Amino acid sequence: MPAEPFTPNGQTRLYGVLGHPVQTSLSPAMQNAGFRALGLNALYVAFPVLPERLAAAVAGLSAAGVAGFNLTVPHKLAILPLLDVITPEAEAIGAVNTVRCEPAPGGIRLIGTNTDGAGFLRSLDMDLRFDPRGKQVLLLGAGGAARGIAHALLGAGTGKLWIANRTRTRARGLADALKTRFPQAEIEGIGLKETGGLGPHLLVNATTVGMGDGSSPVRLANIGVREAVVDIVYHPAETPLLREAESLGVACTNGIGMLLYQGCAAFEFWTFQRAPEGPMRQALLAALRERR
Repeated sequence: MPAEPFTPNGQTRLYGVLGHPVQTSLSPAMQNAGFRALGLNALYVAFPVLPERLAAAVAGLSAAGVAGFNLTVPHKLAILPLLDVITPEAEAIGAVNTVRCEPAPGGIRLIGTNTDGAGFLRSLDMDLRFDPRGKQVLLLGAGGAARGIAHALLGAGTGKLWIANRTRTRARGLADALKTRFPQAEIEGIGLKETGGLGPHLLVNATTVGMGDGSSPVRLANIGVREAVVDIVYHPAETPLLREAESLGVACTNGIGMLLYQGCAAFEFWTFQRAPEGPMRQALLAALRERR
């Protein structure tokens, strides 16, 4: 028999994702599947929030009793001064993608963490069987997602990390910040036009280029990627970058795995219960098929 539809009530705990744009997010399908699988009285929705309205949105949601939320583009860095507590990992990364709202004397305490890095590493392992230890990696982008991924890669023993960004000074700024935490690592910030011939084992696109606009941040044929490509964009499921990787015979994956595993970690941060990975994965894939 089909499952009965969920009907929110006065005891429903509300969660959501704040972003702009956010209408294509698959997180509601994934998180609601997790809540239903465990029989939790909870609901997850998408909140479109313009960058200049983030502080007002966070204040309003916490005042309204929202139990927790995710942050996506462009809010992962801007959320930091609005939080009461930041986990050591998120503080080191300098970006937050998950917030838990806890009752506290005089109001609500907002606790921020970052699950992007852990989700990314698990996707590397589960989806590509790629171990970054001692490998050379080219990371495209220097925003919130790139920060989490860079920390995860360096923490996992990446031998050489290039950070390439359209604005070279931003790439160098992130590289310099990472060097203070990983002083023994080889890290270099470069411009996107300086990626030719690098020959990394792994290339990771942590920009939004390719998200439905038919473009690609780089030409893989000019870079010489040796083993694998990850594009953390997941809508569309196959970006121009991934199509080129396939044409070159390079193993590749999109951002669905990272989205799933970081989402499972966020689910556990909120509920203190083990995330039902199977139902959450099925819901993600079903939602993605509907978008095609």
